[in-house]
Amino acid sequence: MFSEKVRRLREELGWTQQKLADELGCSLRTISSYERENKRPRHRRTYSKLAEIFGVDVNYLLTDEDEFVLRATQEFGAEGRQEANALIRSVIGLFAGGTMSLEDKKAALDAIEEAYYMAKSEMGKEK
Repeated sequence: MFSEKVRRLREELGWTQQKLADELGCSLRTISSYERENKRPRHRRTYSKLAEIFGVDVNYLLTDEDEFVLRATQEFGAEGRQEANALIRSVIGLFAGGTMSLEDKKAALDAIEEAYYMAKSEMGKEK
């Protein structure tokens, strides 16, 4: 989600919401609404400025799909997108109500993502 992306990217820079607001030229309330209320910028130039600040492609901010789904789509087309989304739904179900730490969940997701690409790559070699 956009809100999660903005928060994560800001935190990776070690910035406060106020610092991001200053760099973007907006209010603290605006940044807070992006991160907490899942509001989105009204203007494309705001997306462009955020992408520039964070050093990411503007399309990453414009889409709700995460990097995993985008990469699967780019590498394997519509079938890859469907498989990636199905995998995400399965993993969400696996983690629901669990007691794993956020860090452990991230590590598990990274391992699952890597396994997915390895399997798809091997399937491609067999054809």
